[in-house]
This record gives sequence, C-alpha cells and structure tokens, in this order.
Amino acid sequence: MDRKNILETIRSPKDIKDLDVAALRMLADEIRAFLLDTISRTGGHIGANLGTVELSIALHKVFESPAEPIIWDTGHQGYTHKLLTGRAGLFPSLNSFGGMNRFVTRTESEHDLIEASHAGTSLSVALGMALARKIRGEDRPVVAFIGDGALAEGMALEALNHAAVENAPMVLALNDNGFAISPGFGALHEAFQHGRARALFEALGCRYIGPVDGHDVAALVEAFTEARKPGPLAVVHAKTEKGHGWEPAKTHPVRQHFSFPFDVASGTLSSGAPPKPCQDVAAAEIAKAMETDERICCVTPSTLYATGLAPIFQRWPERCFDPGMEEQHAMTLTVGLALDGMRPVIAYQSTFMQRAFDQVIHDVCFMNLPILMLGMRSGFAGYDNPTHHGIYDLAYLRPLPNLTMLYPKDGFELAAMVAETLRNPAGPTLILMPYGPVDEIDPAVADEPPAALSLPQVVRGGKDVTVFTVGNTYKAAAAAVEDLRARGVDAGLVNLRRLKPLPEDELAALLVAAPRAVTIEEAVLDGGVGSALATLAMDRRIAVDVLRIGIPCTFAPPGSNDELTKLFGLDAPGIAAKIAARWPEWAK
Repeated sequence: MDRKNILETIRSPKDIKDLDVAALRMLADEIRAFLLDTISRTGGHIGANLGTVELSIALHKVFESPAEPIIWDTGHQGYTHKLLTGRAGLFPSLNSFGGMNRFVTRTESEHDLIEASHAGTSLSVALGMALARKIRGEDRPVVAFIGDGALAEGMALEALNHAAVENAPMVLALNDNGFAISPGFGALHEAFQHGRARALFEALGCRYIGPVDGHDVAALVEAFTEARKPGPLAVVHAKTEKGHGWEPAKTHPVRQHFSFPFDVASGTLSSGAPPKPCQDVAAAEIAKAMETDERICCVTPSTLYATGLAPIFQRWPERCFDPGMEEQHAMTLTVGLALDGMRPVIAYQSTFMQRAFDQVIHDVCFMNLPILMLGMRSGFAGYDNPTHHGIYDLAYLRPLPNLTMLYPKDGFELAAMVAETLRNPAGPTLILMPYGPVDEIDPAVADEPPAALSLPQVVRGGKDVTVFTVGNTYKAAAAAVEDLRARGVDAGLVNLRRLKPLPEDELAALLVAAPRAVTIEEAVLDGGVGSALATLAMDRRIAVDVLRIGIPCTFAPPGSNDELTKLFGLDAPGIAAKIAARWPEWAK
C-alpha cells in the first residue's frame, strides 16, 4: 500500500485490522506528520500526542472499539484515537469556536465513552463497566488508558486497589513517559523509572506485561493481545517518550506538552512570546516576600507551568513542593506546614481546586489556618474542555466559614492583595485571577492603603442604578456604564474586590443609594455574588430592584474569552442589552 495513502483510507478502527506491522509503522509515521502539520497551525497538545501514536494504533488493532471501549484518562492524548475513528477532517477546526475538542468527548464520537479532562478517573469508570459485564456474564474487556503521572492521583490508586481483586474483564494501559505535565515526581515515578514496576503490580495481584517499548507497534500489539485474555487485571506498561519523533520536544518537553501555533522546525511560537499573565504578577510579590520571610513556602500540584512560580521553585527549592497530580494531598500538606509555623502559599488552576473541596472545608477552613490560596483561570478558561472553566468557584466556595475571597480587577490590586495577605495573614485567604494577560494598572487606586483593598471601590456614584462588578468583569461593566451614561442614565460603578465575607454595611449603603442595582459576574448565578447581594438587600429590607447578570446553571463550551462573554451576554453590548431588556425605558 502506498505510504501516503494509508491515513486517507481510515474511517474507523476496522480499517486497520488487516494492516500488517510494516503498514502500521507507516501509518504511525504518517500520523506524526499529520499532527505536526495541523497542530502547528491550530495549536494543541502536540507533545502528549506524539508520544502515544503507536500505543493508540495498537489498542485499536487489538480491541474492538466501541464494544471493547477505551477509557482515556484526562483525554488530551486522544488525537491519534480521533484520527483512527474517522475525525481527520475535524482537525483544522481545533481551537476554534464550535470546532474539534482538545479532549475526547461524547459529543464527537461513539468511540469516546466519557467526557474527560481531570486526571485519574479512567480506572474507576473502566472498572465499573467491567463489573457490569461481569454481572452479565460477558468477557469483552474494557481498557483504561492512563499516564504514569495520573496514576498517582488518589482516585486512581483507590480504583487500582479495588480493580486488582475483582477479576473483571479489564486491561490497564499504562503510558509511562516520566511526566505528568511537569517532570515526574514521587515514589511511583521512581519505581517506574528504576525497574520496580513488576514487583509493585504483581504484589497487588495484577498480571504485569512489560515494560514494553511504547514506540514498537509490533511489541505493543503482542502485549495487548496477551492482556486481553481472561484473568486478573492485566497491566501493560509501555515506556514512551513525550514528543517522540519531533526534535524540539526533546529540549522543551513541558512547553511542548501543549503549544499555541508553532514553527515545526524550531518549536518556537508563531506569534512570539505571549503577554504577561496574571499569575506572574502574583509570583513576583511572593518572591519579594520570600526574600525577607523564611516562613513563606509554595506548593502546587503538577501544573507549575501555569502558576508563574517556576522561578521561585528554582531559587528556593527547599521551600517549594510539587507533589505531582495530587490535589487533595497538596491542600492538606499546606495544613501541616501552617501548623508547624510556616506561611504556605498554594496555587491551583480553579478547575482543579474543585478536587480539593473537602480538604478546603475540613482541613483548612475548619482550623482557620493562615494559608494563601491562589486560584488561576477563574472564569472562562479558553479552549480546554468545558470542565476546565472556573465558573463555579464563587458559588461553591462562598459558603465556607473563615474563608476570605478576594478578586482583583487589575495588576495593582492583585499585587497589593498578595503582598498584604503575606504581611498580615488572618486565616485562609483565596485570591482569584482570570485566564489571560493581566489588565493594566488603574492609577486611581495606586495610592490606596492596603486595608482599602478589602472594601468596595466606588469608581463613580449613580442615582439611577449602581452596577456591582467582580474583578474579571470590570472592563466590560465599565464600558456598559459609560453606555448607560451616554443615554442619560445616572449609572454608578462599584468594584467589589472582597467577595467573602461581604462588607455588608458598606454594600447596604450602596444598595440604598439607587433604586436599581446590577451585579455582573463571570460565574454561575446560582449561589453567586449577585444572589448574595440580593439576599443582603432582602435581609436589610432595602427596596432595590436587582438584576443579576452571569452564567446560567450550565456547562459552558470551549471558547475564547471574547467568544464566551459574547455567548453569555457578559461583554459590554451584552450587558447593555440585558439592562435594556430589564428596564426598557433605558433602551432608547
């Protein structure tokens, strides 16, 4: 078969069943070329997917998807799987609104069994499906595909502990590239790197097959053929290289895990360096504080690249800890540090902080410990899966006793809030910040005393309506207020800053000042800040007509901030339209 035509003939996994090993190797080369060509133009998880080409081919060669489903952990490494299931035509739409998802998703194909983007879930799902088959007397296997970094997740280890004793029709495909997103860490990583994996899995009662060269498709087909035979849980341990076959990934495996559009030859970004993100502002203040206070230390679970803390980890390695993809442990680790006199800072992407919710309640807030939590990517989080959006953080964290929640509107407020919290810690404090570049500093607040940053900022007063805004909606809200004022409406603007505990007396006075109020938040409305202000008005018997603007109870699709704020009416025109719909006399 002509090498250049193999991929073009693939419409479903059935199309590779009759290919011999030589053809499968040609197909792997062709897929790598296709991925580099398309993803260099769209951006995407290039390094993660170049490392799983042969693994994906072998899985679809041996197993009968979707009847023998492959459960992809996290799902970002499923690009070859998408190609083998007939989605080559979707790749040009990657990272565009309504286009192909970066992750496996049930909305695209019957071969994508679950929605995934949080790590560590595949073993539990696969075991549940395998047990259902065992109950029915069926022996068709279910495959859990998981990376070595994700296997350290507490949920994954719980599932492994269970699966190893169930004798259900299940196969564990372990993609061991020595990385999570950041370089691998911990005892499991060391065991896999130093030949102790067999002893570990066999001690649990598993059938261990490996280690197998994860880029030798013939060896992988042989291993999976053996693994699908009935018996205890089979573990196929494949050693792979992140970014395999692409030279730039060898020197930048973390950066090339995911990339924006890039030059294939050099790996450099096509658009140059991205603008300064919010987390870099916070990190700069943390570094200043660490220079003079040896009690300050930093923790982040595996996403160091997204926190701005990498220079701090390099400068003070003895005070910095990345335990890997272990969100629950990382949170309670800070509890121990705080109890023994340290001043810990823990940084999460907002979506991953959900995984440590119980620890925040039970371990941090209940003991009222001086821990600074940084929540990155609060609000809309771009083109990652819908589950990556940080649009639930206000609703699920606001009810917690002892927690202080701050949301700055610009770089100055962010830096000042971090610095003040580190100087004068008082219980657990969460500072949220949005995805994307930091907004310019507002000179109007540059001379405010630190204490003022926990009080509402009255940007301008208004006799007709007061617009209350949360940090990441400030610019759109300000533009909407200017639009109202141009129509003759005396509209005021308030930057809330502290979302919990709400400064109720100050806010009550502002609610009294105008007969109408608008709240704007890039978060779900149920349980959000708008609901809190409406409740405050009711409790204080303030006669004010409150319009809450935010996100309905839904899962938002992937998209840029501009696309999603427009979709949900959170851009300036959308806000103005919602206000005009509520009070038609202002529409003219």
